Amino acid sequence: MQTKYDHKLVEKDKNKKWIDKKFFSNHDFSKKPFSIILPPPNVTGKLHLGHAWDGYIQDTIIRYKKLSGYDVFFIPGMDHAGIATQVKVEEKLLSIGINKNELGREKFIEQTYVWKEEYSKHIHDQWSKLGLALDYQNENFTLDKNSNDAVNKAFINLYNEGLIYRDVKPINWDPKLQTAISNIEIISKPTNSKMYYVRYYFEENKNEYIVIATTRIETIFSDVAIAFNPNDQTKQKLLNKKVINPLTNQAIPIICDDYIDPEFGTGFMKVSAHALNDIEIIKKNNLEIKECINKQGLMNENGLFTKGLNRNQARVEVFNFLDKNSFIEKVEDITNNVSYSERSDEVIEILIMPQWFVKMDSLSKRVLENLNSKDKLRIIPTRFQNVLEKWLLDIHDWTISRQLWWGHQIPAWYKDDQIKVQIESPGIGWKRDEDVLDTWFSSGLAPLSFLGWPNDTNKIDRYFPTSLLVTGYDIIFFWVARMYFFSIFFKNKKPFEELLIHGLIRDEKGRKMSKSLGNGIDPMELIENYGSDSLRWYLLTNSTPGQDINFSIDKLTTSWNLCNKLWNISRYIKNIDSSKNDINNFDIWIVNKLLELKTNIEQKMINYEFTIIGKEINNFIYNTFSSWYIEFSKVNINKEISLLVLKNLLILIHPFLPFLTDHLFKEIFNEELLENSFNLEKLGEENTIDIVIDSVSLIRDARNAYSISNKEKIFYELKNISDSKIISLIDKLANAEFQKNNGALFTKNNISINIIIPEEVRHKEKIKTEELLKKIEFEIERSTKILSNKKFLENANSQKILEEKNKFENYKKQYAELKEKLENF
Repeated sequence: MQTKYDHKLVEKDKNKKWIDKKFFSNHDFSKKPFSIILPPPNVTGKLHLGHAWDGYIQDTIIRYKKLSGYDVFFIPGMDHAGIATQVKVEEKLLSIGINKNELGREKFIEQTYVWKEEYSKHIHDQWSKLGLALDYQNENFTLDKNSNDAVNKAFINLYNEGLIYRDVKPINWDPKLQTAISNIEIISKPTNSKMYYVRYYFEENKNEYIVIATTRIETIFSDVAIAFNPNDQTKQKLLNKKVINPLTNQAIPIICDDYIDPEFGTGFMKVSAHALNDIEIIKKNNLEIKECINKQGLMNENGLFTKGLNRNQARVEVFNFLDKNSFIEKVEDITNNVSYSERSDEVIEILIMPQWFVKMDSLSKRVLENLNSKDKLRIIPTRFQNVLEKWLLDIHDWTISRQLWWGHQIPAWYKDDQIKVQIESPGIGWKRDEDVLDTWFSSGLAPLSFLGWPNDTNKIDRYFPTSLLVTGYDIIFFWVARMYFFSIFFKNKKPFEELLIHGLIRDEKGRKMSKSLGNGIDPMELIENYGSDSLRWYLLTNSTPGQDINFSIDKLTTSWNLCNKLWNISRYIKNIDSSKNDINNFDIWIVNKLLELKTNIEQKMINYEFTIIGKEINNFIYNTFSSWYIEFSKVNINKEISLLVLKNLLILIHPFLPFLTDHLFKEIFNEELLENSFNLEKLGEENTIDIVIDSVSLIRDARNAYSISNKEKIFYELKNISDSKIISLIDKLANAEFQKNNGALFTKNNISINIIIPEEVRHKEKIKTEELLKKIEFEIERSTKILSNKKFLENANSQKILEEKNKFENYKKQYAELKEKLENF
């Protein structure tokens, strides 16, 4: 073995070996099944650090379950990602002078499949570097034949049940991508805007007016009414009166509606065709829907003198007109929430047009019933059940049609005013709907389609519901909810037994990683420099379910150091030159400690508490195994037991460090780790070694406290223990000698030990402690003054104040420790 851990050597070709040997694609049906669907990444680019984290969590659980005797099925797949992929391909074609409309639908789809194949290969390479234990023989793609069969069956069944319908309704429209999008594909962003206060003059008395506050003066062209809240008594006398639209010069009525917030603006609201709630008010009052903005986000003929301008340009022209003609009361600079398309970052527009919808009320009701039944999905952390329930209670019908070419084409046919929903053409003269379905429609069917539904029931019968889904909290509504209601509807079962939610990876400053900030980190670069195991260990053992991680290169380096430590321990044990010795207390002790570690891991894996598991493993490797057992072995070595413990340790921690443990196992034992299982039993009871460890630790603490050299012998008395073997061990390990005395008392875990501290050492340390105490007293006084200073508290940012408070608490703690030390002198 090399003297130093080389992650590139260790990880080379390991994943290929696991695939070739079919460790995760051969299934033993006599064992209990455990299955996970890998959330399918989009075929739009490279995997990011969040994908790595998500994959590592699942892979660790899969490997743990395999080594625990389960038939594991880790199901890979990729998502066709309708909008995202089509945009990328369109951009690529435009860069070489090709317009998709000139190319035509069929040839565009051919080009998109070329893109898909290229990026699928990238993703496979990245999965390999992550070391994901996927069953590649059962890989899926959300636009393959089986997925298309599932989508068509689902769409037709839901349509026949009256849960899918086509209607002309207000929808969220992305003018840049030229498609409808659903509510959850919209992000609300604080935006610097202007609030315009506009005068609407009365029809009867043109010298009087009311003032309306709006940020979107370009939509005044479509105003068909002015509304106020019926509970606003100050405005009741104006009900049914008419005012003149300042842009169209048409008279429009004053009406009332409960939706109006009397506290917003002037308490009046303009009612136009470009806001969802406005349209509900228009329908309720049988008013005309009069759009002034088209699909391109440009003003139409109803926009009169602004026709052809985009929304921002029209806003400027309308303001100039209103201001010039004395319709502007005032203008305020404000920050308001504006709805943007998540995919294109374009301000969405509300337009009225025919689309396909899923009726959500009955579907969400069935999910809510299941969530509150004995058979409910177990969600970790549990607080996310409330998040899901809240969304389901306030759900809107889902707009599922998209004006794209890349995706599942809707199985609907039109002839004159007739609609037929079926896969094959009904006959001559029928034209198929050109729209495709929202990507989340096919993704939502993944727990079924990825197991062969509707064409094959074998995997469904064995693995559905799947055992676990691991995903970030950011797609609970996008994906988790859809999988839930589809599975309940088609199989009357939840989609998976457990749902493990993790957070997001942020940069070291706690900011979300994004292209605009330029703070994204490529996991493949980290793997190149530190290794996949180091990255896995870091992401796993710093993650608490549901919580975000702030990325830290220092912690990643610490993870590499752990791998290096395990390498060095293994190399040391392999190179032990020793004949077989009788089993001694050290051997009994280390076996018991490893069995204790196994029990602790098993308990913490129930709730996937990787942070605690990481601390347990870290403590065993660094302290129990390396610092103590290896040190004991220098006194009384037993290579056979050392190898036995190492062999079982590698099996136990394989899920957390798969590349390194696999490599060491083959290197030292010339066996495949994944063909073995943990096999270790107690060698007996042992209660003396912990006494030795605590005693040696106390003597070493005394050396540190009084700056006594390791070369200088320390004289000690161990209270109530006279076992000569224990004392002999302590003497050897601590460079000490037993001698009755009444010196300084040190205690730990019911162990009491008196240590003789030479007078000159005590005096020197006392002076040093007194000087340090004075410095701490000065810092406490300084910090107290700062935290009592009102100007500091008013002007300093919250982070600065928090830092000072933490310093103050730390000084107080140091002060108490030093005072106690002085008293002990």
